[in-house]
Formats: sequence, C-alpha cells, structure tokens
Amino acid sequence: MEDAAAKMCEVGRRAYARQLVDGTGGNFSCRLDDSRVLCTPTLLCKGLLTPGDLCVVTLDGQRLSGLREPSSEVLMHLEIYAASPATRAVIHCHPPFATTFAALGETIPASVLPEGEVFLGPVPLIPYQRPGTREMGHALRPYVNDHVAAILQNHGTVTWGPDLETAYVLTETLEAVCRVVYQARQVGELKLIPAMEQAALAETRTRLRAT
Repeated sequence: MEDAAAKMCEVGRRAYARQLVDGTGGNFSCRLDDSRVLCTPTLLCKGLLTPGDLCVVTLDGQRLSGLREPSSEVLMHLEIYAASPATRAVIHCHPPFATTFAALGETIPASVLPEGEVFLGPVPLIPYQRPGTREMGHALRPYVNDHVAAILQNHGTVTWGPDLETAYVLTETLEAVCRVVYQARQVGELKLIPAMEQAALAETRTRLRAT
C-alpha cells in the first residue's frame, strides 16, 4: 500500500503542476486488491497530497481507513471497477482544453494525431450527471471495456487503465489532443489522418491493449 500511496501523491503533484486540476478538484483511485480501493480525500488540493491524507474504501464505498472523508466521486470510480475487473486505476481531472469541449457538449474528433489514435482511440461524450452520485458511473459502464477515456459533459474527463501511471498519462494525452484541436480550429480547418493510416493506427492500438 505504501508504494501505491506514494505514487498517488506523485500523480497529484504532476496533475496540479500541469493545471489538469485546480483548487480541490479532481480525484484519483487505484485497486489495492480484490476488495479494497485507495482513493483521494474530499476537499484537498491534489498538489498537496501526502500518504496520510488518502483513504481506503471497500468496493461498495464503505471507508476502511483514512483521517479524511473520501471524495464523493469515488462512487463513479467504483462503478468503473465493477464493470471492468482489468481496470486497476481511475483518474478524474478538469483539464482546461478537454473541459472546454465538455462545456460545449462535444467530444474530440477522431484521427487528428497518431498518439490520440494509438493510446486513446474513440473518446465518448458522457451526458451530464450529478457529481458525487453513482449515476455518472452508471453512464460510463457501457464504455469501460472498449475505451480508456471519456469526456464528461460540463464536468471534465475520466481515464482508466491497469495502473496509476497509465491512467494518468492518458489524461495528459487527452488534454494534448484537445489543445491541438482547439488551436487548429482558431487558424484553419482540421486535416485528418488519411483513412488507410487510420486503420494501421487502430491495429497498433488493438495490439498494444492486448499486451
């Protein structure tokens, strides 16, 4: 557990430094085993996390340890874990460019950058749900086994993966693609990757996920 707690605090510092979260926003979690999940607490800046701030909850949301209350949005994370046993970590952030798309009620177009095609693939837009409820997780459940990221309408982003590092890097990748799309639209028309190359990138994505 010590390694997972240290990694979660490191991710918090990186996300805050890159302005992927602000104030006390965002929340992270990872599985410790088949029955316990480590998660961030409510109302604490992610750039200031220490291992002693983190909470451990059961898969039904009962707090097992931690001096602070767990984030109310851990309920969303728990729904993702229930839908995808292979998922070991979930990252929810409010990256400025991706959240701009969320506020517009849009997702990013496919086939803009190779990195987006290989590491993200299609990114669904999840209709607005009230934060801190299981409804957000329920809305995500149909997507978690075939996708690794989603834009949450009027809310932010969520990414998931086999470990904290992977889930966090997916958030950075999603924000990078959103930034490029936003900037490109300011100066001209997007030029998408040719269809034949899109297929090759999709094959690479499938191969990487299989391993």
